[in-house]
Amino acid sequence: MLKKLFLGILLLNSLLFADTITVFAASDLKFALDSIKAKFLVQHPDDTVNMIYGSSGKGRIQVEKGAPYDLYFSANMDYVEYLHKNGDIVTKPRLYAIGRIVIWSKNKNFDAKKGFENFKMSWVHKVTIANPSHAPYGQKAKQALESIGLYKALEPRIVFGENISQTANYINMKAADIGIIALSLVLAPGIAGSEYSSYYLIDDSLHEPLRQGYGITKQGSKSKLAKAFYEFMQTPQVQQIMKKYGFVVNKQA
Repeated sequence: MLKKLFLGILLLNSLLFADTITVFAASDLKFALDSIKAKFLVQHPDDTVNMIYGSSGKGRIQVEKGAPYDLYFSANMDYVEYLHKNGDIVTKPRLYAIGRIVIWSKNKNFDAKKGFENFKMSWVHKVTIANPSHAPYGQKAKQALESIGLYKALEPRIVFGENISQTANYINMKAADIGIIALSLVLAPGIAGSEYSSYYLIDDSLHEPLRQGYGITKQGSKSKLAKAFYEFMQTPQVQQIMKKYGFVVNKQA
């Protein structure tokens, strides 16, 4: 009887002191951040971290409007700095990585070695990039295509993804023949090591750097768990996970 009572008290204590946070993150982080979350929860077994993925631009608007997010991870550092300036991000904006973009296709005729020449091939009917109006990866994809001089010619055939995950899914489901997506998604489980794992890494001189940043929101300002996750992102084990998914870390740009 005493043993059951003792166990009940322990369970009650763990529930009383457990914390929950909600994190909004750019879609390119899906696989990397899920792995990071798993590592973090090993150290915080009684706590809960809810992840919501979407386009950085739409996430910024939601944070501005008071959405219940404790942390905001953007594929565009400018969005984090904007929110910080307006008081919606309460911590100093931190750079967590530089993203990279790639040309990817599941078409049997795709030749990664040909790079941008693939877009000129007769088998290419539909091209996809993330919507540059609110998705940072779409903005950089557009810049790269403009640098090469292909954007205007391709524009009538471009299918815009709501975010970079949807863009990758268009290629995956063959709704588009080819596109430009995040390197992190090509290195994700299910694609990495498969027959569709080849890609062309776009020279980062063709677009502005994909400086990706994060911070704690006004909503999460009093959460110890949010603060712990914020600090955890700077640890070596997190940086190793980010590198695994193709992100450049330890670099200011």
